Amino acid sequence: MKTPYDAALRVQRREIDEMSVAISREQGVLAAVEQAQADAHAARSREKAVAGADLGFVSHGYFARLRAEQRQLTGLQAELAQRLEGLRAEAVEAFGTFRTIESAAEAFKQEAERAQANAEQAGIDDIAAMAFIKARRSIRREKRP
Repeated sequence: MKTPYDAALRVQRREIDEMSVAISREQGVLAAVEQAQADAHAARSREKAVAGADLGFVSHGYFARLRAEQRQLTGLQAELAQRLEGLRAEAVEAFGTFRTIESAAEAFKQEAERAQANAEQAGIDDIAAMAFIKARRSIRREKRP
């Protein structure tokens, strides 16, 4: 049964699907940043071991660059996590709106079904009343002299 809420449901469903895609995309970027952080940390650990073994090796500039890269990745991770939280909050709100519209559509359907059932019952009552009236008239005619 179609309801006046069907168009709103489709729009809301599309919005939720788009948010789901956006959340998945952000999660992928966040995972890539986290992997880059892990790789940078592993590289720094390896280089520290190499630099520690050779006292003539000057590594201050290299490690400063690695620390700067690590800070940049940490900042990017925090920004992505915040953006992901925002998308999740929007998705929760959109889903709540969807459920509200869906409930209204269901209530509309139930009301329409109830009205149809009442109309059918009224029709059946009318038919039964007419049959009763006809039977009563028939009995009265038979009793008349």
